[in-house]
Amino acid sequence: MDTKHTFRTMKALLVGSLLLFLQACNFPLAQNNSFNDKVATQAAMAFTQTAQQSQLLATNIPATMTPALPTLTPTSALDDPKAGLGNAAWQDSLTSGNSFGLGSAEEQISGTNATVWVKDGSFQMYRPTASGGYIWYCAYPNIADFYLEAKFEVQSCNGADEYGLFIRKSDFSDKSGYYFLATCEGKFNLMRWTESGSTLLGDWKTSDTLAKGPDAVNTLGIRAKGNTIRLYINDKFAAEYEDNVGMKSGYFGLFSNAKQTAGLLVKMDEIAYWNLP
Repeated sequence: MDTKHTFRTMKALLVGSLLLFLQACNFPLAQNNSFNDKVATQAAMAFTQTAQQSQLLATNIPATMTPALPTLTPTSALDDPKAGLGNAAWQDSLTSGNSFGLGSAEEQISGTNATVWVKDGSFQMYRPTASGGYIWYCAYPNIADFYLEAKFEVQSCNGADEYGLFIRKSDFSDKSGYYFLATCEGKFNLMRWTESGSTLLGDWKTSDTLAKGPDAVNTLGIRAKGNTIRLYINDKFAAEYEDNVGMKSGYFGLFSNAKQTAGLLVKMDEIAYWNLP
């Protein structure tokens, strides 16, 4: 009787020790939750790739590259992108085309049928045909971390026609950089362009604050600091992206892409940027 009792006691102790050992080994996995002004002569260049080819490149994105929007930061905390930044480091009311190397006459962009000019306080870019392809024009400052903002008005603009701001372009004639794409049907996205092609950094989104259709007026803003880029529409936070390809500074300006409308006219005024601390 004593021998059986001793055996049962030892067996219970052994099973208890084994359970404690297994529990001690079941540790949860730890997660790492980590986030020169230069004056140059103006050059502009049209990228002749068709709209369909551009779209094919842009949409061929691995799922792992599509960023998730922050879910823990309330949108209201991200609004007012100029709060605490003081006066603009640079601004242009576009009474002349000096910042873009433009004179008073209308100029045709070499190799294209697109024309640009400055009139009535706005930079104007005209696309007589719906040829597709991105055409851009740079301002002279080369900047790194900043909040950039410009007011746009679009005319004869429909559907998938695109316009907006680009940043961090390494050279005036180089298509590289980040493009804040706004369409006339009220969608937006962020596109990265490098030597290897174009890539959309997220899904196309809609915003109630983005005016659409002909004669739409919108203020577009880009806040870029390091790898983090935030987009703003009419002073409201729209989206945030993380990208680590290494484009940390460069030139900025405007672009258009007449995907479907002949006579697309994009007007830009009140452009300015603020340096980030």
